[in-house]
Amino acid sequence: MIKIENSSRAHKSFSKLITVIATVLVVMGIVLGIWFYFFNRNHEETNDAQVDQYVTPILTRITGYVQEVRYNENQFVYQGDTLIVLDNREYKSHLNSALAEVENAKANVNVIEKNVATTSNAILVRRSQLEAAKSKVWQTKLEYNRYQSLLKQEATTNQQVEKVKADYQSAQAQYQEISNTIQSATLNTTEASAKIPTAQTVITAKQATADNAALFLSYTVITAPYDGWVGKKMIQPGQLLKEGQVLVSIVSKEKWITANFKETQIQYLSMGQEVTLKADAISGRKFIGTIESISPASGARFSLLPPDNATGNFIKIEQRIPVRIRLQGPADQTAFLRAGMNVIVVAEHQ
Repeated sequence: MIKIENSSRAHKSFSKLITVIATVLVVMGIVLGIWFYFFNRNHEETNDAQVDQYVTPILTRITGYVQEVRYNENQFVYQGDTLIVLDNREYKSHLNSALAEVENAKANVNVIEKNVATTSNAILVRRSQLEAAKSKVWQTKLEYNRYQSLLKQEATTNQQVEKVKADYQSAQAQYQEISNTIQSATLNTTEASAKIPTAQTVITAKQATADNAALFLSYTVITAPYDGWVGKKMIQPGQLLKEGQVLVSIVSKEKWITANFKETQIQYLSMGQEVTLKADAISGRKFIGTIESISPASGARFSLLPPDNATGNFIKIEQRIPVRIRLQGPADQTAFLRAGMNVIVVAEHQ
């Protein structure tokens, strides 16, 4: 009888314990349900969010053999740091050849300019000679006229008159010769001067070729476009690279969150609004972000093949709108975050 009473009491105690636990669980469930209800009424949440960074592929612009690789895998590099050096002997030879052609063109212009200066000086000399010849013509003419007068007075001989006449005609011929020489030299000067612009154009063309060769030579040194981390190392010295080949990718220091909210949630978001972020990779830690911009179109509209609802059977699908969120706080607090990590974003209604 005593054993039956003890068993009955134990059973009642156990039943009370179960009842208390069940009651507590029910109350907790009701409290949590009420909390979730009010929380979801005042907050918008999405787990369709990732950490984003600029990932820029570095391509080679020329064909050549790799001479040096100056980075390690996952290394942080600064803007302008040399990543890869290609064999530049061929491109340096092209540049030297182009520079030699530029110097040759400049020398040609120099020769033409000196030729113009020489013919110009010759014209000045000939003009001085022309003045002297003109004076001699005038003098011999006077002498010839005087002897003709003397011949009429029979004060001289025909032989002397003929000699003076010959001197006068010789002076005229010399004057005409110098005049023709001046005209010819003027034409030569004009012709030589007309060649200068053409020769200078040749210099410009040769210089452009040299600049292009220098540009191609600069392509043999591949540098980092901005501060960031290099990715997987795929290039080794001695490897032949083709124009347009991807060498390495650089991940930028700049980070942000791209959250894809449902179209029904966008009405509760606004620019400058603060949101709470939780990264899957860091449990128990929260970050603060600010909505920087909201996409002008849904993500589907930016896809390679955007949907066309005017064809086929229409199935309504809830669209998502990308929202860019700027991370707040010092960079060292968000240094652990990497591009592609999943994030949960919670935004309170405004």
